[in-house]
Amino acid sequence: MGALNIWNAIEIPREAQENGSSESEIPSSSISIDHSLSVPEIKPHIVELLKDLFKKWTELDSSHFSIETVSGGITNLLLKVTVADEHEEIVKMTVRLFGPNTEYVINRERELLVSCTLYKV
Repeated sequence: MGALNIWNAIEIPREAQENGSSESEIPSSSISIDHSLSVPEIKPHIVELLKDLFKKWTELDSSHFSIETVSGGITNLLLKVTVADEHEEIVKMTVRLFGPNTEYVINRERELLVSCTLYKV
C-alpha cells in the first residue's frame, strides 16, 4: 500500500511563500463592515467595499449591484454579489465578511496564503 499524503496546514503557507505567492494577488481593503446588519442595510457598505477593491466600478451607482445572502456559515457572512457594469457585462462573486473575534481562532494571514495557493491550482 502506498504512503498516505495528508494535507498539512503549515506546509501550504511555506510553499506559497517559496513559490512567490503574496497576499497582493488577492485584492484586500481596510474597510470594515458590521456583518450583523440586514442585507438592505449592508448593501451600501458592500458597494463601497467593491468600489475600493475594483477601481473600474467607482463610477457605478448602487443600482448596478445586487446582493444575496448565502446560507450555511457558522461565524462568517457569505454574500453573493452580482455587478452589471455600464456595458451590461455581468460579474458574479462571493464576498465573505469575517464573524466577530474569529481572528483569535483563525490565522487570517495563513488562510490568505492558502487561498493564493489554491487559486493558482
